[in-house]
Amino acid sequence: MKINDTIVAAATPYGYGGIAVVRISGNKAEKIAQKICQTHGSFKNRHATKVTLYDQNRHPFDSAVVLFYKSPNSYTGEDVVEISCHGNPTIVEKIVGETVDRGGRLAEPGEFTQRAFINGKLDLVQAESVAAVIQGDSEKSNQLSHRILAGELSNILREIKKSIIKALSYVEFELDISEDDLLPNSVQQIKQEVASALLRMKRLTESFNEGRLLNRGATVVIAGPPNIGKSTLFNMLLNENRSIVSTTPGTTRDVVDASVVYDGMRVFLTDTAGIRDTGEEIEHEGIRRASEKIKSADLVLNMFDINTRSILKTTNFNNPTIPVLNKCDLYSKRQIKTVNNSIENCVCVSAKTGSGIAVLKNVIKKSLQISNNSSDAVYLITQRQYDIAKDCARALRRALLMLKNKKSDFELLSIELRDALDAIDKILGKTTSSDILNNIFSNFCVGK
Repeated sequence: MKINDTIVAAATPYGYGGIAVVRISGNKAEKIAQKICQTHGSFKNRHATKVTLYDQNRHPFDSAVVLFYKSPNSYTGEDVVEISCHGNPTIVEKIVGETVDRGGRLAEPGEFTQRAFINGKLDLVQAESVAAVIQGDSEKSNQLSHRILAGELSNILREIKKSIIKALSYVEFELDISEDDLLPNSVQQIKQEVASALLRMKRLTESFNEGRLLNRGATVVIAGPPNIGKSTLFNMLLNENRSIVSTTPGTTRDVVDASVVYDGMRVFLTDTAGIRDTGEEIEHEGIRRASEKIKSADLVLNMFDINTRSILKTTNFNNPTIPVLNKCDLYSKRQIKTVNNSIENCVCVSAKTGSGIAVLKNVIKKSLQISNNSSDAVYLITQRQYDIAKDCARALRRALLMLKNKKSDFELLSIELRDALDAIDKILGKTTSSDILNNIFSNFCVGK
């Protein structure tokens, strides 16, 4: 990526609409916009200006509104011009083409945000949350991404960093003086700072799973033997007839996916083929796909009825699982009580009548840790953040173990604390390699 040139891209999705926005960023942004608008005077900073757009032959092709953001007070930290034109793809392409002809170039995916990062407008944690804001499809994921973009997660990491720096300063002081001049209680003070940093970092690493679910959504797979009512339950949880329902065993031969929002969080439901031994080739492939879905699920609804209770014993699910007894409308209270006494945390439902569905939904939310309080917390949301945070926690844990020894090796302690410090800088992007940066921003959409 070249950071001294001027880039351009559509900032709104392709298609027809009331308006579209073309974004230009770089030191030539204002001059290029002036040429397209045939305006000789400078644009007023952060002021909407109505203009006519012209091609290089001085032929007008649209009316538009120009907003100019003077460096460094812009999204990228550079001069930025945003042209709001009529929402016609032909007009958008024309503006982009005219900009390129006048010295600009097409922006690469994520290049506007990458420039914002390079120019210190965002740290890497905030930059990653930009993509999450754009891709989020639930209320809770948008709330979480907004808080991270506002800097809440970065502030937590900086507080942890302060504790590590404070501990390291004590260690470096001890290394620079003789043993006779040691500060009283210095080891205890170092231990307190390291323990505090470790506790907060541990909380962040433990938050990753919930943050991942909030950000990307949770996958819930309905599994069980044929003709157990999986498709009926699938439709009931969705409140729509999405999956084919039949009394014939083996009707579902492929995975059927759909999504629903529970308390502001996206849940991806999957109906699967009934698990059984079969020689039929197509059904066998459906069962194989069902097994693959089960392996990657965040939660499995393991359906059975009184006649197929053995499915819980013969099917080994390594994922969190909710046993679901179906067809409860056909059983006596005594039969249901017997099953509940023998199978822990079993939920009794009738997928046909809807009985017990509300209870099952609440159990699903509880199992996925969907709570009203989750919107008030801040989580790690990317695998990159999680992996580095674990490295930081491991270094802090090793440092704490050293401090518990009566004769601490301050040189080794210094190395561990510096490793922890480097890990936080990697999360924030201060010491991240260009290859990692390019990989992160290449996953953004063009224009952002």
